Amino acid sequence: MLWSGMDSQLGRSLAILAAVTLVTAWFSNTFYFPDEHYQVLEFVSYKLGITAVPDLPWEFSAHIRPWLQPLIYFLIAKPLLLLGLKDMFAVTFILRLATGAFSLVSLAVFARAVLATIEGEEERRAFLSYLPLFGFLPYLFVRTASETFSAAFLALGIAWAMGTRSIVGLALAGLFCGLAFESRYQVGLMGLGLLAWLWIIARIRIAGLAAFLGGGLVALAIGALADRWGYGQWVFPALGYIDVNLVQGVAAHQYGREPIFAYLYLLPAQIFFAITLVLMAAMVAMWLRNPRHAVSWASLPFVFVHFVVAHKEARFLFPLAILATAFPVLGFSPRLPSGRESFARIWSWRRSMSAKIFTAISLLAMVYFAVYPFGVRPHMPMAEYLYRHWRGPIYSFTAPFQSYPMYRPAGFRSEGLTDGRALDSLLERGPVLVMTEVPVPPLLSARAHAMLVYSEFPLARFGFGWAGADYIAGYTRFAARHPFLKLLPLYWYTLYRVERSATIRS
Repeated sequence: MLWSGMDSQLGRSLAILAAVTLVTAWFSNTFYFPDEHYQVLEFVSYKLGITAVPDLPWEFSAHIRPWLQPLIYFLIAKPLLLLGLKDMFAVTFILRLATGAFSLVSLAVFARAVLATIEGEEERRAFLSYLPLFGFLPYLFVRTASETFSAAFLALGIAWAMGTRSIVGLALAGLFCGLAFESRYQVGLMGLGLLAWLWIIARIRIAGLAAFLGGGLVALAIGALADRWGYGQWVFPALGYIDVNLVQGVAAHQYGREPIFAYLYLLPAQIFFAITLVLMAAMVAMWLRNPRHAVSWASLPFVFVHFVVAHKEARFLFPLAILATAFPVLGFSPRLPSGRESFARIWSWRRSMSAKIFTAISLLAMVYFAVYPFGVRPHMPMAEYLYRHWRGPIYSFTAPFQSYPMYRPAGFRSEGLTDGRALDSLLERGPVLVMTEVPVPPLLSARAHAMLVYSEFPLARFGFGWAGADYIAGYTRFAARHPFLKLLPLYWYTLYRVERSATIRS
């Protein structure tokens, strides 16, 4: 009866997350970081015959990115194109939806495995009931990013390792950990931590350890075949990646070095700051109070190395997303042997008003991201509008918007304007499409008039574009005063139809 009740509660929590994930997948035609698009989706588009080699990132010619995830996406996208679905935005929606479903399945398997390691019915029920409260999960689940794919494979690997002692089960655990590595190489650190746990804590026999390693080798073989298919030759991108980013330090040179403690402020510097702070504290508590748990052994080396590496970004720790759901109960549970009295008070904090406020912030952010996946760098809404409605050349006074290779209409032209005189010259021949980076019209001469065509800022269509412009100005000032937060530039592309005032009919 106990496990039947737990399964029902797990099912309810997963159903809530599934519903939000579906909505998020529909609206989330964006990316958190460019790698998610350029080094995954554009790779798929290249194999589909849409994106040309010159439009691919430099990592393609350097042979340092894995092809496992693009291959899986290709196997989904190619049949869709053959069946007549030519709209690439619709195809990528299906890819996001498939990624979200994969992540949910991985969470379900991981949650059941963790349940068996949690002492106390109250603690087990708390773990399951809190799953929908991790508001960042749906947004991360639908990202076509290597961090998301590796997180799902890794959760499966840890779940199988914790839940079985059979040769086949350990081989599957190794296979999943190997596939996580082939999705994102840094995650191999968690696989090594899990292997150490199997050997030292679980005391798995040599045959079981060999099965785990054998499963990992099978994953490497699958990854090698995927890389051969992607690059057209036999390569081992993992070695090139290590050489470029660790030996040569390209990432640190190009994108900067941060202090060893940088993740302490980089991780909370986002809308889910409240739950993030709780999870960071819970993770440390788990390492100290639950040092024999598989999740502790898998996560500690991964986090430690990322703290030591010079270049740091919050997304580098996103592969911990599914594992993080277990951090509070594995770190704060009052049933753990050390500090019981103190942690009993911490555990009871979850019923306090401040905890409810933290939860409300997380849930509101989850709903917000589900229907409006705010991003400060991607401009998929404008790309989608132009993909479906582009009718002629576009001009701008800033860097021209070039869209994205896989979504760029045939013959697309986006050109820069030097000054107002250049625009006046174009207006002599008729109306001109002008794009701005803020949702307000460009400065025009008295003889010209601008009409809104489309804006990435939702309120612009209701006449409140100035609110978006004010927000951008305030955000820019805040980012300039706090450079250590490494906030990305913010702007909403907006398209106007500019024409001579005399030609406007009343």
